[in-house]
Amino acid sequence: EGIRLSSCLNSTVCLPRPAKMVAGLRASTANIFIDNGPYREFLFKHFQVASVDEESAAVVLTCLSNKLNVIVFRGMSDLAGSQQGENPIAIFGPLAARNVVKATLEFIKRLPKSALVT
Repeated sequence: EGIRLSSCLNSTVCLPRPAKMVAGLRASTANIFIDNGPYREFLFKHFQVASVDEESAAVVLTCLSNKLNVIVFRGMSDLAGSQQGENPIAIFGPLAARNVVKATLEFIKRLPKSALVT
């Protein structure tokens, strides 16, 4: 809580509303890039999946297989087909990346020293 995320990529390109961090949503991972609004709505309606990415499953599976704790931070950069016109990932991908790094570093700073592995 209390982490201020960037809403603008530069002085002329900004999100239509402030960026925010959300924790605890159900996510999914797949080997496809989803740019289809009706399919996104299907996933949410039937599985309560709020986001889909293409990488996290491999990291999580590897950690769990080796009995390591894992947490995933994701920066969402597009609306998976619910936007008007072209998918904005090329525009907002760098902003999402910057914000997820900021959130991750702040999370690490707030961890108790006893939780850090040295």
